[in-house]
Amino acid sequence: MGFDLKIRLRSYFDKYNPLIGAFKSPHFIAFEDTTSLPALAAAAHGTVLELGPGSGNQLHRYKTDQITTIYGVEPNAAFRDALTTRIEALQLDALYVPVFYDVMDTTALERHGLVTESVDCVTSFGVLCSVEHPEEVVAQLWRLLKPGGELVVWEHGASEDWVTWAVQKVWNLVWPVALDGCRLDRPIADILFKSADWEVVELRSEGEKWSMMPRVSGILRKVQRG
Repeated sequence: MGFDLKIRLRSYFDKYNPLIGAFKSPHFIAFEDTTSLPALAAAAHGTVLELGPGSGNQLHRYKTDQITTIYGVEPNAAFRDALTTRIEALQLDALYVPVFYDVMDTTALERHGLVTESVDCVTSFGVLCSVEHPEEVVAQLWRLLKPGGELVVWEHGASEDWVTWAVQKVWNLVWPVALDGCRLDRPIADILFKSADWEVVELRSEGEKWSMMPRVSGILRKVQRG
């Protein structure tokens, strides 16, 4: 642990840490701008499925000239007004289609043409931390992607530093209740690779070893089984 105790404690409990800032959307958007997220969102192309767009924080980051349609699959109806308002404000009505259903609701997806091997790109930005069955969700995303389609991820998960991991466990006593099921300690990379077959285009870890929200970010390409 060395002499980094003050830095660690500040990271664990500082009110300006992104962990606390997640309660405040403008603050968190500003934090996202300092990460790889804007560049990753700009990589989305073709027919895109955005997993859990929430209130639409990422909409302004997509490059509309390389996208045919974006389907924003959002199960939380509480975001309906905020997301539709955001779509209208950015004049994306003709491009962005909100789908207010769970991504595991195959029947609902089919009504929007989201069937096996129908999507060029899936974006998942800070969502896998809160879905109920992440392994099943990843397998579903893989199914929807065309052969060679890409999953673009920017997710937070379990720390590889055992002290920080222990603190994440403590935070998890209240964190999922406060933030709609979000968990701090999910092994995101393991979940991604155990749930489906991927070729790594690029994948990296972001954040200091004591970060409460270390990130796994990059692009994975669907590998066809068999």
